[in-house]
Amino acid sequence: MATQSLHHYGFAFLRNFCLDDKESTAARLTMLGQNLGTIVSQSSRGEHVEDVRDFSDVETEDKRGYRSTGELTPHSDPPTLIALHCLQPAMTGGESYLVNVRSIHDHIATTDQALLEELYKPFPHWRVEGSHGIAEAGPYETERPVFCENNGRVSSVYYRPFIELSAQTQQIELSETQIAALDLFDHFSRSDELALRTTLQKGETIIVHNRSVLHARTDYQDWPNAQDRRHLLRLWIDAPERFPVHPQHELGDLFA
Repeated sequence: MATQSLHHYGFAFLRNFCLDDKESTAARLTMLGQNLGTIVSQSSRGEHVEDVRDFSDVETEDKRGYRSTGELTPHSDPPTLIALHCLQPAMTGGESYLVNVRSIHDHIATTDQALLEELYKPFPHWRVEGSHGIAEAGPYETERPVFCENNGRVSSVYYRPFIELSAQTQQIELSETQIAALDLFDHFSRSDELALRTTLQKGETIIVHNRSVLHARTDYQDWPNAQDRRHLLRLWIDAPERFPVHPQHELGDLFA
């Protein structure tokens, strides 16, 4: 059922998937991931099941946004799929929302065809640490388009702060046309009309097809006690054969 929903909608929502302790939940999530594809590491620490919570009181620098209480704008993660399971919601905020890539694409197409074509051209991109033996973050050696199409299916690899960071690191100046195209993409990716919003509750799990759907999170206020903090478990799953996309948007190519 989850696979069918991922193919059709780009996401699957599971209620009461697991209400046990963290270790039992992580084990069950791992079994789910193994049934969908290949579980990949998410950082240089090698975690397969990652803690999504606020670490700002123990980290001097926030290099990965999911380890803070701040907003995460619409983006795609490196692998084919991402699974998020809620162990504890925030006191307030922390709303998740999804935006369909094809909807963004088609709204841009009806607004400005030239800017849509620009998004099919290469852009600088940033390589996150973790998968495929990557020990350190840095700019990709080759550029990647924001949009690709494969057998009629439009896919996207996108996180604007990483595009800008890669350009800045390489001393590349984005053109006015590129900036306008990214601005238009952001406009529709953050549109309330296109977003599906939900606040994950304890025991709920969402699986997202990273090439078909962008995901985001509003900022949040946590509980006073550290043990009560908002806490999600995250899994990265690579499944290129089950969910094929253009080769330039596959995980292996992204880490080349």
